[in-house]
Amino acid sequence: MRLFIVTGEASGDLHGAKLIEALQKEMPAIEILGIGGPQMREAGLKSIYDVEKLGVVGITEVLGHFKHIWLAWQRAKEVLLNTPIDLFIPIDYPDFNLRLAAIAQKKKVPVLYYISPQVWAWRKNRVKTIARLVDKMAVILPFEEKFYKKYGVNVVFVGHPLLDIMPLEETEEEPVIGLLPGSRVGEIRRILPIMLKTASLIYKRSPEFKFILPVASTLDINWIEQIMASNQPDFPLTIVEDNDYSLRQRCCFLIVASGTATLETAILLKPFVIVYSLSPWSYILGKKLVKVPYIGLVNWVAGRKIIPEFIQHQARPELIAQKILSLLANSEKLRQIKKELKLVRASLGKSGVAGRVARMAKEMVQGNAGL
Repeated sequence: MRLFIVTGEASGDLHGAKLIEALQKEMPAIEILGIGGPQMREAGLKSIYDVEKLGVVGITEVLGHFKHIWLAWQRAKEVLLNTPIDLFIPIDYPDFNLRLAAIAQKKKVPVLYYISPQVWAWRKNRVKTIARLVDKMAVILPFEEKFYKKYGVNVVFVGHPLLDIMPLEETEEEPVIGLLPGSRVGEIRRILPIMLKTASLIYKRSPEFKFILPVASTLDINWIEQIMASNQPDFPLTIVEDNDYSLRQRCCFLIVASGTATLETAILLKPFVIVYSLSPWSYILGKKLVKVPYIGLVNWVAGRKIIPEFIQHQARPELIAQKILSLLANSEKLRQIKKELKLVRASLGKSGVAGRVARMAKEMVQGNAGL
């Protein structure tokens, strides 16, 4: 049996690796081809293109990476057209993966879509394409199942895969503030300087704090250090290469770029603020296309704004620092935030997510083979 798995960013690489491990337990003889990062390759993926070259966000940013996206597309298309595949498992990355799903359908390859694109937030018309091309959706956010069922999509809420990999016990905190600027080159280039200036303002007001900067495994640490050098941080900062959750557990507060990291921080029950900034044209175009009340996933899951958001023009270091310092000075408010985060974590389901998806994949492969 041969499976084809495709993701396009660091968070997908992490969850894809756990899925590959679970798939190998369910179907020991399988071969897994696809596009992934270092963690998926280490888990057993035979990579046809490396995800490190594809990590972009925003409309204008995609244009700068078009060569890599095109090469990856050509190789992926060639695999689906010319290699016998028993199941295609796209992981998020919708503009790329839905086109591959169309090819898979023509080749009569079943499609199990793991980790839904955020069609509930923007470009909802894509749900019709999903209903047409995808045999089963394995969604990871609690409200997504209800959304897809409205459109007749075969969907199952499997729980959030972060629950399989993250520590759930609370540990003693230290006066450490974490900076999480994202995993994509474009967003880090814009957001990290904002976070560094914010940290500098906090340190000037409260010099008892230290700071850590976890770096995603798909990023070049030397490039991060170049950004650091150009911004010349004047506060104690430690760069962590392996994105260790245990270090985040030490933090009493975090500054987080919008994305998966907001849910990671929520699961750790850590108070935080959300910061995000796109290039001007991406923001203008995105604002016309995206009509949402919140940008942070944690606020979507909660159904209301429980975590402050500083987006684009509001993402100013002085505003962010002022908010963080006021929260750190209010122990009752911090307790309330943690209480809200516990409710969010409980709504994300139970651990064992990768195993559930692997069993679904096995059933689909056997069903397609008539076993």
